[in-house]
Amino acid sequence: MDQVDSILSSNFAMSRIKLLSDELINQIAAGEIVERPASALKEVVENAIDAEASIIDVFVQDGGKSKMVVQDDGLGLSKDDLSMAIQRHATSKLSNSNLFDIRSYGFRGEAIPSIAAISDFSIESNGFGLSVNFSEKSEIVPSQIENGTRVTIRDLFARIPARLKFLKSENTELTNCLTVMENFALTKPDVNFSLRNEEKNMLLFQNNSMDSRISTILGDSIFKQSVFFDEKDDSIRVFGYLFHPMDSSYSQQHQRIFVNNRFVKDKTISSSIRNAYKDLIPAGRFAIVVIFIEIDPFHIDINVSPTKSEIRFRDVASVRKFLTNAIRKNVSKFDRVIMDFKIPRISNFDDRINEKKVAIPQGVSGHDNELRNSPSEDDSMSLKKDFEEKVCEALISSDLSVIEFSKSNHFFGEPIAQIFDSYILTRTEDGIMIIDQHAVHEKITQEKMIRNLKSDNKQFLLSPEIIELTNIEINVTKAILLPLEECGFSVDLIQSSLIISAIPSILNIEESIDFIKNVISENDFTENLKTIDFIKHKIADKACHNSIRFGRKLSHDEMISLIEQMEETTTIHQCNHHRPSFVELSKNQLEKMFRR
Repeated sequence: MDQVDSILSSNFAMSRIKLLSDELINQIAAGEIVERPASALKEVVENAIDAEASIIDVFVQDGGKSKMVVQDDGLGLSKDDLSMAIQRHATSKLSNSNLFDIRSYGFRGEAIPSIAAISDFSIESNGFGLSVNFSEKSEIVPSQIENGTRVTIRDLFARIPARLKFLKSENTELTNCLTVMENFALTKPDVNFSLRNEEKNMLLFQNNSMDSRISTILGDSIFKQSVFFDEKDDSIRVFGYLFHPMDSSYSQQHQRIFVNNRFVKDKTISSSIRNAYKDLIPAGRFAIVVIFIEIDPFHIDINVSPTKSEIRFRDVASVRKFLTNAIRKNVSKFDRVIMDFKIPRISNFDDRINEKKVAIPQGVSGHDNELRNSPSEDDSMSLKKDFEEKVCEALISSDLSVIEFSKSNHFFGEPIAQIFDSYILTRTEDGIMIIDQHAVHEKITQEKMIRNLKSDNKQFLLSPEIIELTNIEINVTKAILLPLEECGFSVDLIQSSLIISAIPSILNIEESIDFIKNVISENDFTENLKTIDFIKHKIADKACHNSIRFGRKLSHDEMISLIEQMEETTTIHQCNHHRPSFVELSKNQLEKMFRR
């Protein structure tokens, strides 16, 4: 019996593991390399550049989902090379066995066969061509493409529904394709690039200087304020353009970072930029930069991700230090212009201890972070005592405004005091409530503004305001024109300019322009346009500075009015930043606190 069990177990074990088919292997490889149309476009254009092309023309349809065509005037492929080009692990870009000695754009043999496995693919070069229809290869046939190469990709992911559903809107996919082509245009100023979407030319770089290309991509007005820099040491060089802190962006999409002429996203470099611009730009915003880093390939690993969009430095600490110092040194050239723009930073706890000063806030604010660092035990006891004394002084002084209590029918109770000119203390049927006056009024204001954002509730400007747009911003702006109109804007897109002739009545001109720039810079914003709620909340957030601030004394009638408005606001339990806007302590909780 044991022998039979052993045989059965052995047969079962043998049947569980089997080789995958070539088609499935290619589809898996495609999942690592090709995330979206822009990923396939990147791989094909890299091949064209490595083939020494001087002209690369791209056509896309439906954001690249339905069709992409890349044609170049490069060296092309022979008839024999055409068959090899669609084989896995075949390459002309790796001259030896060292995976770290990569000096072309890529060597991965999986790219072309992987794309061919998930699309209707064809490649034509030097008078011959072949097609691969979702891994089904045709015979080599004559082609009219005599010079260079033309690659056509149709119906990407059409037979892989699980991948297809993750693709985003046409506008978003087109924007990603534009970004890929712009990045190539920055790394290869000697190559002419064009991209046409349907029947419209979206991008054209012909015989341009680097300055001209950067100006076209990021905008001429901010480019004029930029600073060129070039720093190097024994093993690394960094050069490029740093942009004025006042022109910082709401997202990192305007940070173009290239290592050995390859666009990358890297935390080490990003943190160096952030540290160098520290104190010069507000929190939540990002410096605009175009940075090129040259480093020996042996000092980095570009095979961290299949798409080579990420890298790993061998000596992270040294690279971070060098980049931070190099960028900071040149950012200082902006100082004459931005002295008044510097943001004061809160001194940390250790500084206050060393100076034998303790900065205790006059009001107990939930947003205060003065005491977030950990002092020694003796210092903690001293601080605690000082703090308690300050609170007692505040309660005795006018920082506690006591109001005669009368019974209330309000859910949020009857106001009996204002604490530190920032919090309202109320008595409810079952206990007490502490209300953050700024948080609740901010939420009330937001909801009122959202209700008032209508297409006919606008103010016309005496003279139109004009926002100059980059190629990518033009594409995003097209998608938001109608929602902007529904919110009270009157806007027209003329070539690369957004003309604003009317703004919502609740916003001033500066708020309106800042808001539109904010929205345009949102990553994947076009995916939020199924409803205009996103835009409405953005506008309301911008206008909420009119709400009651901390430190403002309120009369009893003002507190009553605020509480009544709270009861009409359905989402009042949280402020616009998702913090609690009030806390409640029942009588039972109070008795437990005092151990009664």
